[in-house]
Amino acid sequence: MSIPDFQRNYFQLFELPLGFALDQAQLSRRYRQLQRELHPDRYAGASAHEQRLAVQYSSLINEAYATLRKPLPRALYLLETAGMNAEAVAARPVDGGFLIQQMELREKLEEMDDLVDPETALDHLVAEIGADVAALQEQFSAAFTAGDLPAAASACVKMQYLDKLLREAEQIESGLID
Repeated sequence: MSIPDFQRNYFQLFELPLGFALDQAQLSRRYRQLQRELHPDRYAGASAHEQRLAVQYSSLINEAYATLRKPLPRALYLLETAGMNAEAVAARPVDGGFLIQQMELREKLEEMDDLVDPETALDHLVAEIGADVAALQEQFSAAFTAGDLPAAASACVKMQYLDKLLREAEQIESGLID
C-alpha cells in the first residue's frame, strides 16, 4: 500500500500552498487521485490491517477535502495550523458596530414573512450578506498572509456570524418555496 504522509497538514496532503486562496480545480483533482489510490474497495482482497488503514485514510482524505473546499472551515483550519485553536478564535471580541449590523440583518430575516414580495427581499438580503462575506474573506486572507493572526481571527469570527445568517436565510427560503 503506497501511503501518503498523513502527518502533513491538509494543504501538503493536497499539494497546495498554505493559504486562504487556493486552486479549487487542483484541490478536486488531487482529491480524486487520492481517493482512487486509497479507496477501501481497492483493498478488498488485502489484509484486515490494510483494509482498516484504507478506511482510515479515505476518511481522513474526505475530512481534509471538506475542510479545504469551503472558505469558513478552511479559515478555521488555517488558524489552527498557525497555533490558534477554535476556543481562542471564538473568544475574539467583536466590535459593536458589527453586532448592531447583525441584529439589523436578523430583524430583516425575521420580517420576511410580512413582506409583499419576500422572495425578492430575501434575494437582496442574501446578496448583501454574500458581499459582506466576500469582503471578510479578503480581510482574512490579507491578515493571515501578513501573519496578523488576531486580525485574521477577528475576520473569521465575523465570517462565522454571517455564515449562520446565510444558513437561516436558506431555511426561510425553503419555507417560502413550500
